[in-house]
Amino acid sequence: MTKRIGKSLEAIPPVGYIELLRKNRAFRQLWLGQVVSQMGDWFNTIAIYTIILNLTGSGRDVGLLLVARFLPSFVFGSLSGVLADRFSRRSIMIVSDLLRAVVV
Repeated sequence: MTKRIGKSLEAIPPVGYIELLRKNRAFRQLWLGQVVSQMGDWFNTIAIYTIILNLTGSGRDVGLLLVARFLPSFVFGSLSGVLADRFSRRSIMIVSDLLRAVVV
């Protein structure tokens, strides 16, 4: 990444994640929020697959659930890119996390 100063370009040295987490409060909050959200998603996923397997005893049903869970990502993936270009990233993240909370 470069920073324009007058007519010359000065290179900005790359910053590692640890340094970003220590020095940038906004990034730290975003990062921790995403870590908690992702952990919750994985616990939910494991719980649902375990429940389906215990109730039905069928790997096929677990596979169908897997397809049903990830199919919307493939179908709406290109549409989400268009929306991300038109709206605030912060607003998109908040709305999508709230919608996920309602659905789950």
